[in-house]
Amino acid sequence: MVFECGHKVVHKTHGVGEIQGTEILELGGHQQDYYILKIISTGLKVRFPKQSSQQIVRSLVSELEINKIFEIISSPAKSYSMVWNRRKKEFNEKINSGSIFEIAEVYRDLKNKTDGKELSFGEKEMMEKAKARLVSEIAAARSVSDDEISGLIDETKVS
Repeated sequence: MVFECGHKVVHKTHGVGEIQGTEILELGGHQQDYYILKIISTGLKVRFPKQSSQQIVRSLVSELEINKIFEIISSPAKSYSMVWNRRKKEFNEKINSGSIFEIAEVYRDLKNKTDGKELSFGEKEMMEKAKARLVSEIAAARSVSDDEISGLIDETKVS
């Protein structure tokens, strides 16, 4: 993938960012081209090799993919029989996978939890992390405010 300055992409670990430029870095006696990515939510600057860009970043979601995200969010939660530590590990892996659909599943499974218990602090924190990723990417893809997308997600009911 080739990105231009100002292009918005999704970093698999850090979320939505904007390409700030490129630079050549020398590591281990080898020169390599790097993109400079500024993460929108934190201001963090991340450098990654141009050659590895497909493993590290992806394009923003399309409108068709956004529709699928809302379908996932509105579907019934998956039931888990494993303890929270294992679920937390699985949820973290999904959030850091870079797949917006897996992030939507984490949000859905916590938001629509069906065991009748209130979410623990850790579960609430995980749900908010997933929601923040969804909001930032959908807002960037649609060129609208985070608040608008957050409201849409909050209004989505289980079908």
